[in-house]
Amino acid sequence: MTSENKELEQIGEFELIRRISSVLDIIPDDPPLFTNLIKGISDDAAVFRPSPEKVQLFTTDAFVEGIHFDLTFTSLKHLGWKAMIANISDIIAMNGIPRYATIAISIPNKIFPHMVEELYQGAANACRKYSCLIVGGDTTASIGGLIISVALIGETEEQNVRYRNGAKPGELICVTGHLGSSIAGLKILEREKKKYEASPDKSNFKPALEPYKLALEKHLMPKARLDMVQIFKKNINIGALIDISDGLASELHHICEESNVGAKIYEHNIPIETITGIIAQEFLEQPTDYALYGGEEYELLFTISDKEYEKIATLTDDVTIIGRVTEKDVILVQENGEESPLPWGGYDHFKSKRISK
Repeated sequence: MTSENKELEQIGEFELIRRISSVLDIIPDDPPLFTNLIKGISDDAAVFRPSPEKVQLFTTDAFVEGIHFDLTFTSLKHLGWKAMIANISDIIAMNGIPRYATIAISIPNKIFPHMVEELYQGAANACRKYSCLIVGGDTTASIGGLIISVALIGETEEQNVRYRNGAKPGELICVTGHLGSSIAGLKILEREKKKYEASPDKSNFKPALEPYKLALEKHLMPKARLDMVQIFKKNINIGALIDISDGLASELHHICEESNVGAKIYEHNIPIETITGIIAQEFLEQPTDYALYGGEEYELLFTISDKEYEKIATLTDDVTIIGRVTEKDVILVQENGEESPLPWGGYDHFKSKRISK
């Protein structure tokens, strides 16, 4: 490390791990988490007993500074929360529940120990809300930006696992929540950053964020839909299931490709919050594009028969029918009734633009 920040060098890796362990001393209201955990942080590997009669689900996601987040407007606590939510949502997308996680973090010189603690506090808050535990990980120095990699194990009964390949022609296509707000919030944050950088009086600059609170929260502190897993367990049989992390269009294409089917969705049925429309108008863009190609929503996209949908409709009002599974082709029916192929689009790690058509 350079002389710019000696604090991490002075306390050392083991003291940093001790501080992290203290932050992670949480107690979710889920006794089996503790009874099944034999050894957590403090050894070379965590040890746990798999729950009887359940299969294990395993996922991992990396967050890289400059690619997935900008520390100019993302707090470390928000970042820790979001890194956990991305993985928790992947487990939920298999119709499972999260259990045990590890976090590996590469820390650049600009990051101080208290900032690392804030990151883990955000991750711990997500674990507390979604009943999972961080049981280990790794810390290392970085000569580049900050990198966080989370690995998470979940579980469910084998017969309850759902995949992308379960869609059948004739089924309804449904989404949870509202779409497009996350990218809308990001656009506001990026706009205010540019204003700050251009301001001649940076010390007195105040970003205009309050009117966009709902969209900002969707981007910085998204929620995972564990509530839907509990609903699906109530004898509701769904077809294909996926979470919306890369955009509705991308995820719909994933389901159609894996299931060897097509889809027809209706633009006027896509659920979009009022604030998303307001933000899109400010940028002279279409809110439907935000919903189709924005990503980082962590809502769920699934297929279901008409009969099973009748059951789910009695249990929640937060599910919207946006179309039907067909034999072939992925079609968008526009507001004016015209039909056109729906481009794949969405977020691609190896392309520079998040929204594409």
